[in-house]
Amino acid sequence: VEGDFVAIAAGRVHSLAVRADGSVACWGDNTFDQAPPAGVEGDFVAIAAGRVHSLAVRADGSVACWGWKIHGQAPPAGVDGDFVAVAAGHVHSLALGRDGNVACW
Repeated sequence: VEGDFVAIAAGRVHSLAVRADGSVACWGDNTFDQAPPAGVEGDFVAIAAGRVHSLAVRADGSVACWGWKIHGQAPPAGVDGDFVAVAAGHVHSLALGRDGNVACW
C-alpha cells in the first residue's frame, strides 16, 4: 500500500496505517466495520488494531474506537482523556496516559 505513512498496526484480519496528515487508511476484512475502505478522517497520532476492532489516539489525547464493540472494547463515543498510546487485544483495549497511568476497557 503506497502512501505517506507514519504508523502501522495489524489486527486479526485487517490493517491500519496513519498518514502524515493524521488520517487513517484501512484495509482487509471489514465485517464488523473495523476497516472502513474509505478510511477514517481525523488528526490521529497513534493506532492499534485488535481482533476485529480499531483504536486511534487523536492529537488532543482522546481515543477514537470503531469495529466490533460487543464486549465494550470499542465504545462508539470513544474514550476521553490525555493518552499517548493505545493497544488492542482480542476483546479488550488499553491506553497509556500522558501521566503514565493505564486505562483499560
